[in-house]
Amino acid sequence: MSAPLTTLLNSALAGDAAAAERAWTEVYAEVRTITANAIARERGVLAGDGDLHPTALVHEIFLRIGRNPPRSWDSRRHFFGAVSQACEQVLVDLARARQTLKRGGGKAPVPLTFVAGELMHADSARAAADVGLPAALDALAREYPRAAEVARLRYMMGFPTAETARILGVSESTVEKDWAFARAWLRRELDRGA
Repeated sequence: MSAPLTTLLNSALAGDAAAAERAWTEVYAEVRTITANAIARERGVLAGDGDLHPTALVHEIFLRIGRNPPRSWDSRRHFFGAVSQACEQVLVDLARARQTLKRGGGKAPVPLTFVAGELMHADSARAAADVGLPAALDALAREYPRAAEVARLRYMMGFPTAETARILGVSESTVEKDWAFARAWLRRELDRGA
């Protein structure tokens, strides 16, 4: 029987190279799938960025986490929360760099919309890169941390309800309620900033 992910991650933090290798092997495929989904969602703003591949994004995420690791990993939830935040920041940085190159590019901003009960956007990378969304997510996290985690896992990472519930250790109905609340809260905050 293999060690739980949290044990492997904490052993890796303590310098155990074998534990680091086992942890990497255990999460790599899952994180790569997450990044492939994130890149697919971000296709509009990141189009033309031929260098962006899921594998490269996974490695950048792990590098960012490795540069500033926690003192210890509390849970699988803690780890995937860090993955979610690192992925979000990498995509925001890429989109900002691309927007800097465009310097407006004659395109009008595309508003974040909420369609059929899901946080949707015709060009979701632009929404993620919009200074308003990360700031709104941070504000949500200060007031309602679990709802912010749900929003990051569902929207930024593309996790379905069941996987989000498993990572957070809550019921699917709790995830659905937090997701509905987070969407409404973020919409209100983004509308205020528009």
